[in-house]
Amino acid sequence: MGRIYIVRHGETEWNAEGRIQGHTDVGLSNRGRAQARAVARRLSDVPFDVAYSSDLSRTRDTARLILGERERPLHAVPELREYHKGVFEGLTVPEYRQRYPELYRASLVNDPDFAPPGGETIRECAARLAGFAAGLVERHPEDNVLVVGHGGSLRSCVTALLNLPLEANWKLVMHNCALSLIYTYPDNAVLHLYNDTSHLNGV
Repeated sequence: MGRIYIVRHGETEWNAEGRIQGHTDVGLSNRGRAQARAVARRLSDVPFDVAYSSDLSRTRDTARLILGERERPLHAVPELREYHKGVFEGLTVPEYRQRYPELYRASLVNDPDFAPPGGETIRECAARLAGFAAGLVERHPEDNVLVVGHGGSLRSCVTALLNLPLEANWKLVMHNCALSLIYTYPDNAVLHLYNDTSHLNGV
């Protein structure tokens, strides 16, 4: 049996401002670092065998804070990036609603094939994360694995690990530095914890 500990990155200034990040490399805020240290304390006794993050700094830095002094490899991979938001990146919802009214209306529909210009669809992101999830289970059937990513891409990762339909992407939410835990078996994966932020009380 393997255990996959899934953590969304800590808060950034753009998170606090409600700005769309996607592939834009925005670093952790002071609060985001405090959140990462809080989840690190919660997971301090977990003997991680390996860790993965996306290659963007907000996830790499969150993962390093969680790992602390553990001498374990951190693999920063582009497969774990947030899905690309194209022309929406850097804008708040009110800003892109005003600037791109037709695209805004299209974005309100749960269409897996919608993407803003220059961006990525949910279907494309889900396919990318399905490949990552399958490789993760194959490589680490009995390991304790830390995976640090982004809200959208991690939802796709969870749906892939649990073999849920694509539409499940719109039925899940993941907060900054929330913890989820999935146990993996040769023929199954079981969700033991999802989007738990109890360790962030007072942060």
